[in-house]
Amino acid sequence: MPAFGSCVRRSIWQSVSAAAKKFTEGNSAPGTFTARVLRRRAFGASVMSQVKMWGQEEFWGLGFEWDPQWLLTPAQKELQAKLIALCETTLRANAIESDAQYIYPRKNFEALATLGLLSLTVPKDLGGLGESHVCAAMVVETIARYGCPSTAMCYTMHLGAVAAALLRYHDNVRLTDILKRLDADVLIGTLSYSDPETGSHFWYPISSKAEAFGDGWKITKKASWTTSGGFADWYILQTTSPGFSGDYSDLSCFLVLKDDVKSNPSEWDGLGLRGNQSGPIQV
Repeated sequence: MPAFGSCVRRSIWQSVSAAAKKFTEGNSAPGTFTARVLRRRAFGASVMSQVKMWGQEEFWGLGFEWDPQWLLTPAQKELQAKLIALCETTLRANAIESDAQYIYPRKNFEALATLGLLSLTVPKDLGGLGESHVCAAMVVETIARYGCPSTAMCYTMHLGAVAAALLRYHDNVRLTDILKRLDADVLIGTLSYSDPETGSHFWYPISSKAEAFGDGWKITKKASWTTSGGFADWYILQTTSPGFSGDYSDLSCFLVLKDDVKSNPSEWDGLGLRGNQSGPIQV
């Protein structure tokens, strides 16, 4: 019996081993799940072995092993490297000036425009980079982490305004024109949604409204806080829709240019974000 039991166990073990070997070999073939996992592990190891540079020296903060680099395409990584270098040479120095002297970071936007970043998410057929939301998140994080928090905040709202413009540019000549010139003319956009009475509950604009007026619209808007207020070149404002009857799901957004905006930017003084210049505006 013991000998028979040993033979059975040996036979079972050999069968299991053979099956495991066959499974491993089959799943290690190109295109299989196991092969993809192995490639990702190898890629992750290569990313972790890369040295993050700051000018001519190794970066003094967290290295690439802490960054989700596997989410980025080769082109996005190249853009990230260029942006980190731009932060080191330009954005960081301007950040100190902006925060200490209460200066809006337009110089940093001019620098970002050299990389085409003002039209980061604009389709390529309009002259933009046509990048994804993942890339947009990386760019904002990179600006904030290595360059200038105020610029990152203003840039975030710029991307929000661009997103709103992209929703309606197809049949709007003016929006199309702006989207095509974002980098060439450094046209900074921003969103202005919040009313003083309801603040961050921007879906409930009590005092803002819009009325039909001739061939266009008459906008009444008083915003409690607007990032880049008074410094942006174009604004996307939210109000209740023309003909509003009390249903606060009936809201509209409008393009307004800087000459039609009154602002008080000096009223906002945020720690480390003074260059943001967020403040109330009125249209």
